[in-house]
Amino acid sequence: MRPVICALLALSASATVASAATELTIILQFDGRHSDLSVSEMKRELQSLMRDSGTALSWRNSAELAAGESFPRVVVARFHGSCQMMPLAAPLLGDGEPLGYSHISNGEMIPFADVECDRVRAELRTRHGAPGDDLTLGRAMGRILAHELHHIIDHTRTHARTGIMRKSLSPQDLIAARTL
Repeated sequence: MRPVICALLALSASATVASAATELTIILQFDGRHSDLSVSEMKRELQSLMRDSGTALSWRNSAELAAGESFPRVVVARFHGSCQMMPLAAPLLGDGEPLGYSHISNGEMIPFADVECDRVRAELRTRHGAPGDDLTLGRAMGRILAHELHHIIDHTRTHARTGIMRKSLSPQDLIAARTL
């Protein structure tokens, strides 16, 4: 797996992630458990949020990449913790910690985003009051990833006063039936 990660790093360093109307490959990398339902809902939500952006998304799982594959535009999205709702899991503490983040190297945005699934689950449980389900978690994951992709695609660290690009999204923002 280490050669694949090194290849991805080299590939991503040379790939330009601009806002042209082209395909963007998102490579999904999970370090914990995840449900197919939460991942499917995340993809659906992100596709919906980006439908007017001119960017067509394609999805790949890092475990299924073949040596030598290349992509014209790529973002590696890493998911930490358990990306599935578990009814008996205790909520985590840690107010104010980020639910997701993108990366900067030498002052420039690079095509790597992280989503902290354990924190997202805890935020949904402690703030929303309901245990939630994998669809709810997937919707939240999609909105968090959309926020981070905006930073990466537009090469910006700035936030907006409204919408999905606010610095902090409430649990209601993450799960509302409407798209932000």
